[in-house]
Amino acid sequence: MKVKEIMATDVIYAEIPGNRKTVMELMQNHNLKALPVVKKGTKELAGIISQADLHRHPDEEQIALIMRRDPLQVHPEVSIKELIELMIENKLRRLPVTEGKKVVGMVSVDDIIKAISRKNIKLPIKDLVNTKLCLIWDGTPLSAVPAIMRLAKSRTIPCLDDNGDLSGIMSDVDFLKETKIISEEKAASMASYSDKDWSWETSDILLITKKKIKLPNKPVVEVMTKNIITANEFSSISECANKMYKNHIDQIPVLDARGELIGMIEDEALIKAFQDTE
Repeated sequence: MKVKEIMATDVIYAEIPGNRKTVMELMQNHNLKALPVVKKGTKELAGIISQADLHRHPDEEQIALIMRRDPLQVHPEVSIKELIELMIENKLRRLPVTEGKKVVGMVSVDDIIKAISRKNIKLPIKDLVNTKLCLIWDGTPLSAVPAIMRLAKSRTIPCLDDNGDLSGIMSDVDFLKETKIISEEKAASMASYSDKDWSWETSDILLITKKKIKLPNKPVVEVMTKNIITANEFSSISECANKMYKNHIDQIPVLDARGELIGMIEDEALIKAFQDTE
C-alpha cells in the first residue's frame, strides 16, 4: 500500500504572504491543527504552520515568520511502511504529500488508522496494550488535573470511582467545555507559564494573544466523558482501528474478560503493528 491510496487530496492550505488571522480562520472553519503553507498563486510548498507554532509566536502576524520552513514531506509513491517509520522517528502525526515542490495531498495518522480499519487484521491487541497508566479518582478537583496530565505527558487519563472501577475518561476536550479563557494584560513567555497558567492548544479555541485558563471548582466526575468507548484485550487490531476512526479518538481503554481495566491501546501501537504486516 502506498501513500497515494490513503492521503487526502482536498488540501486546505495557507499562502504567503499572509497573516495570522487567515490561518486561524482556516483552522477554525475546517477543524484543523496544522496547514501546509504555499507560495501565493501556486501550490509550491513553502512550509507548515500549526497551532503550536501560533502559540510559540503570539506577537507575530506574518505567516512567513511563524511557519516552519523546509518541513518533512513524502511522495505519493512512498510505501505506508516507510511513511510510518518517518512519522514515528520524527514524532509527527501529519505530513504534506508533494510531487516535486507541488503540494498534492496531506496524510495523517488518522488516514493510516482508517486504512487499518479496512484491512481486517485479526491479530488481537493483547500484546500491544500499554499497562503503565496514570489514573485519577473521579472525585479529584478539576483544577489539579492539568498538572497531572502534564507530568504524565498524557492528554487522556482514565478515571476511577470510589470502588476502583472505570467510570470515565478525562481529556483536554472535556476541559474545553468548562474553561473560561481570560486574556492576560501582560504577555509572558510560554516557557515561563506555571501550573496555574496551564495552557491548552485546541482546534476549538484558537489563541491570538497569551491566555490562561480559569477552571471551575468542580470534581472530575462532573466534567469527564462517561460514555466510554472500550475494547477487549482479544479485540482485533482492525476492530480497534475502526472504533478510533469512527469516534475520532486516538486511544481506547482496554478491559479483560472480567470487564476490569488493564490498560490503554494507542493509535501509535496500532500503526506500528500494521507496519509489520506491510
